[in-house]
Amino acid sequence: MIKNDNHVRTSVKWSQDALQYKQVPLLGAEFDWICGSKAYLRSFFSQVQFFGVLIGTVVYGSLSDWLGRKPVAVTALSLGIVFSILSGVAPTWELLLGTRFFIGLSIGGTLVVVCTFVMEMLLPQQRMALRAFFNWGTARLMVTLICWWFPNWRSASIACAVTALPALLIVIFVFPESPTWLHNKGRIEKMKQSERKIARVAGKKHVETDIQPVVHKKSIIELFKDINLFKRVVVLWAMWFTAAICGYAIDLNSSDISGHLFWNQILFSCLIAASKIALVVFDSSFPKFSRRNLHQGAQLIVCICFLILTVLVIVSPHSIFILIINLIGTMFLEYTWDACYLCGVESMPTNMRATTMGSCSFMARIGAILAPTLAFLNSFWAPSAYLTVCSLGLINLIISYLWLVETKGVVLDKVNLDMTGTEIKEDPENVEMLSKDEKQ
Repeated sequence: MIKNDNHVRTSVKWSQDALQYKQVPLLGAEFDWICGSKAYLRSFFSQVQFFGVLIGTVVYGSLSDWLGRKPVAVTALSLGIVFSILSGVAPTWELLLGTRFFIGLSIGGTLVVVCTFVMEMLLPQQRMALRAFFNWGTARLMVTLICWWFPNWRSASIACAVTALPALLIVIFVFPESPTWLHNKGRIEKMKQSERKIARVAGKKHVETDIQPVVHKKSIIELFKDINLFKRVVVLWAMWFTAAICGYAIDLNSSDISGHLFWNQILFSCLIAASKIALVVFDSSFPKFSRRNLHQGAQLIVCICFLILTVLVIVSPHSIFILIINLIGTMFLEYTWDACYLCGVESMPTNMRATTMGSCSFMARIGAILAPTLAFLNSFWAPSAYLTVCSLGLINLIISYLWLVETKGVVLDKVNLDMTGTEIKEDPENVEMLSKDEKQ
């Protein structure tokens, strides 16, 4: 009975959306996915794309550690743009599902490879700034505006592809191969050429430095043999899984907030984008603000916010404070994502960095696939999602406090474990990279 009631409410909501936006062509309506025998395909549509992302993170991550950051990044971006356009002109739902799977593959590659690629070309103090201006808040705002300007889902898909084209051109014609990856592969001359091009693009004078030999290389197989290295990756997996399942669960609930759909999404987007800039200012003003502080402080506030929301939904379900605290919790949940990306890139050796990031993103996709379950539980008990986010966050906070390594300021080319696997060699900036447990 509950299942049927949920189905009716969902169908009514989709019908109301069609009326609110003046009968714009909706994907579900065009392929008869709102009601009837094909209604299940609407949720299957998202699952297919998430499955593609899940596979793409692992495949593209391994390929970039083997073949290089640039060629794999170009491949992922190119295929994503091509299949986004094909998605917009797909004549049947079968072809549409196929194109969305390949879009998912490309998204997985972009999340893992392009992030690692760009991070390896930045100075340690610039990594936080990258997260400030290129983040989900900015992307969410762009997607919202595109969908508002192009209400037809087909034209919106093509518009998204065109919007991504400048990024592909920059990677092809401006970015050189990652000097860090080239150094790791022993291609010293190409590494120097890459460094000179980066200096030229940045308008800086290139300064030759002594090239240190690469030592203690670790393969992906050794990840499972070295207990200390494996423990660090497991901590990252827990961080990424928790951030994903909690973040997607809250995002799924955001569409239920009363008001104008697009204005609500713009509000969330602008708040997230502004909070990222504020984080960079704070990080620059307080050099001792560590990656551990970032993750654990943000995770603690997330737990507090969603515990309060759990109580509010029970005692005052229509309170304006639900929206306010939801916004605050979402903002700090985004900060945990910043910690996930920064710690993931900074804590692993170069020759397995993208592969490890791929495995972390794989765990995040599992969380994303499970997230709709939390939204479904709300039909049985209204604050289910909020309480689950709080509980998972508390477990993640404990894991982070005990075992997350500190990585702020590390030189990525010099992230290597010593022979015992209990510490990471210090770089010229004397950055200590030990967890609380390893220091004792």
